Amino acid sequence: MTFKIISDSSCDLDKKTLEDLDIEIFRIKSTDEEGEDLKEDIDNQEIYKRMREGAFFKTSQITFYEYLKKFEELAKDGIDIICLTLSSGMSGTFQNACMAKKEIEEKYDVRVEIVDSLAASVGFGQITYFAGLAAKNGASYDEVLDLLEFLVKNTKHIFTVYDLKYLYEGGRVSRTKAKISSVLNILPILEVDEEGKIYLSDVVRGKNKSYKKMVEIMKEKSNSNGDDRIFPVYADNKELLDSLINKLKDKGYKKFLILEIGQTIASHVGPDIYGLAYLAENIPEKFKKYLD
Repeated sequence: MTFKIISDSSCDLDKKTLEDLDIEIFRIKSTDEEGEDLKEDIDNQEIYKRMREGAFFKTSQITFYEYLKKFEELAKDGIDIICLTLSSGMSGTFQNACMAKKEIEEKYDVRVEIVDSLAASVGFGQITYFAGLAAKNGASYDEVLDLLEFLVKNTKHIFTVYDLKYLYEGGRVSRTKAKISSVLNILPILEVDEEGKIYLSDVVRGKNKSYKKMVEIMKEKSNSNGDDRIFPVYADNKELLDSLINKLKDKGYKKFLILEIGQTIASHVGPDIYGLAYLAENIPEKFKKYLD
């Protein structure tokens, strides 16, 4: 591979997977209520524990200078770059990466493509995973870009949280919508729109109905025949996924890659979350030789 794929920590892929796929990661920094930076190696479970005790965390976007420094390191060695960013509907990282791309291309004879994932967490992870796998298995630079165009267009998210206060504090839902989760046993069903922004899709009462609704939405919005991998996601209670995965298996879905929410996204959604990412269409045949 004569090019490098770069993503960031909000994709929530685990360290081993990222190493196996040779994907470089920008870390999105988090700070606590005192303004202290969280350690890079802090355990996700520690984050969830502190949030349950009342702590809130903030994240800062990857800066233009961080992108520029990494891009220049690669460009000096003649390495082309594909950089995937957190949704522009949720962060300014895409714009920062684009500014760095412009400067690099004025100085070096390399290709730099910035891809707005229009996704976060598990959806961003799905996009990053498939792009990295294709590159690892011999797809060319242009083939990976072609695949990414398909993935960004067809990646869908569904998730629920027990408390919308974290999304409200981050400015991602209104106060009125945030009040929904304060009603006993009411769970919001959240999705991500075509602009990469979170929206309230529905509300249900209880976990069992949330699983059912997620599967219904997925079946309604996807033409997949079940051959492509589904990406379930959770925070500190993996057992929440058991019923969801069983319902998906009953509908003919066979392959799963489970992700754990990391500190970046947990800061905005809280510790009580589960959901999934999926594709609206089956991956085209021309790419499947790279994704087995």
